[in-house]
Amino acid sequence: MGKSSGTGRSATVFEVMKGRAGRGILAMAVACAAGLATAQTAHSTPNTADGFYAPPTGYAETEPGTVLRSRPIAASFFQALPMAVDAWQVLYRTTDSTGAPYSAVTTVLKPRQGNGTILSFQNMTDAIAPQCMPSQALQQGQVPWLDFGESQPIELTTMANESPLVAAALAKGWTVSVPDYGGVDNHFLAPKEPGYVILDGIRAVRNFDPAAAPADSKVLMWGYSGGGIATGWAAQEQPSYAPELDVAAAALGAPVGDFEAGIRSANGTLVGGALIPVALMGMRQNSPELAAALDRYLTPAGRQKIDDATTACTPQNLLSNIGFDAARHLTVPLSEVLADPVIQAAVQESELGHTAPTAPLYVYNAIADEISTIGGADTLVAGYCDSGVPVTYRREQLPMPLSGHTLEWALGAPGALAWLQQQADAAAEPTGCEIASIPATITDPAALGALTSGIITGSVLGLFGL
Repeated sequence: MGKSSGTGRSATVFEVMKGRAGRGILAMAVACAAGLATAQTAHSTPNTADGFYAPPTGYAETEPGTVLRSRPIAASFFQALPMAVDAWQVLYRTTDSTGAPYSAVTTVLKPRQGNGTILSFQNMTDAIAPQCMPSQALQQGQVPWLDFGESQPIELTTMANESPLVAAALAKGWTVSVPDYGGVDNHFLAPKEPGYVILDGIRAVRNFDPAAAPADSKVLMWGYSGGGIATGWAAQEQPSYAPELDVAAAALGAPVGDFEAGIRSANGTLVGGALIPVALMGMRQNSPELAAALDRYLTPAGRQKIDDATTACTPQNLLSNIGFDAARHLTVPLSEVLADPVIQAAVQESELGHTAPTAPLYVYNAIADEISTIGGADTLVAGYCDSGVPVTYRREQLPMPLSGHTLEWALGAPGALAWLQQQADAAAEPTGCEIASIPATITDPAALGALTSGIITGSVLGLFGL
C-alpha cells in the first residue's frame, strides 16, 4: 500500500454457543486462576524493557504514520481470554506535543470478514504505568488481573473493561486501531499530542499491508473520559495535521470540557476524587514547570499519592485514592493552587475547544457527571456548534448514584456505537447541531439494538470465532 502524505467476521449460532458455553465459562475460570497464580509480574515487559517499543535509528526522518516495526500477537478479551481475531502491534512514527518526532504503538485488530472501515478506539487509559497501556493489556497472557508481588496488586486495566466495545466494532467488520495515545513514553493529558498519535496510528494502519485497509476507507474515532479527551484532540487536529484522512465521525464521551470545574466538582467525591491524583500525575509528568509549581503546594503525603499513582492502573488508583480530598494533601486552599498562573496555564492548555474539528461529532455526557461537568460539556459543544461543526449532543438525565462519570461509560456506549454505525452507513454527512436532554440513551431503539446485537453479540463472536 502506498504511503500517506506526511504532515500534517449447517449449525445455528445458538447451537454452537450451547456446545461452547460450558467450555467458555471453564476457560474464563482457568484464565483468571492462571492470572492470579502466575509467577510473571505485570511489569515483566514494560515499554522501557521491551525493545519493540524503541524506535530505530533514523526514524525521525520518516513521515508521520510510517510503520517502523510490527509483530503479530494473540489478542486478549477482558485481559484473560483469547480473541478470535487477527492482531498485530505496529510501532510507527508520530509527533509529540512540541512538534518533535515521536513514536507510538497501536494494536491493530482485523476481523476475519472486514469491510474496510477503520475505527480508532481510544481506551480510557488514565494512567502512565507501562502495564496499563492497551498494547500490553491486549496481549494474551501479558498482564494478569492481580499481582500479589506488587505493593499495588490490582493490574486489571480499563482496556479489559472496554474490550466488549472493541469486539462489537470487530463484529461490524471494522478494522480497529487501539493506540497507546500517550506514545512510547506514556504521556497523559498532554495537549495536541494524543491527536497526532491517533491520526498517525490511522495512517499506520493504512500503511500496514496485513491490515489491508483501503486508502479511501472511512475512518471513525471513539473514546470515553481520557479516551474522549484524546479523541477530541484527534478531531480538532485532523483538518490541519492529517487532512487526507476521511474522518466520517468521532464520538466523544465525557470529554471534560472544563478541567478546573472538574477538579473542583470531583474533589472529595467517592469515585471522582480518586481520579484527581491521576490527572495531576499526567500534567505533572508533561511539564517540569507545572511539577515545580505543584510541588510547592503539596504536602509530603500529597506528593506520595501522586508518585504512587504513576505505577498503577486506573482500577488500583481508584481504590487507593477513594474519596480523595485535596484539602488534606495541600498546604493552601485548592482555589489558591488553581489560581497559580503556571498551573492555570497548564490546565487551560490541556483543555479541548481551542480549535474546531470538521468531522461530525457525537458527544455524550451525564448531567450528574462529577468529573466531566455538564457545564463544561455544554460550553465545549456550544463552541463547536458556533464554529459550524455538526454535533449530535446527548445530555443524560438519569440519576446516577456514586459516580455519574462511571455509570455513563456503560449507559452511553450503546448510543455512541449506534451513531457511529449510522455515520459509517450514511451517504452524506449530518449538518447542524442536535442537542437533547434525555432520560437515558439506552432507551433509544438504536442504542438498545447496539447493546444487544452489537456489544453483547459482538463479544460472543469475538470470543468463539463465530
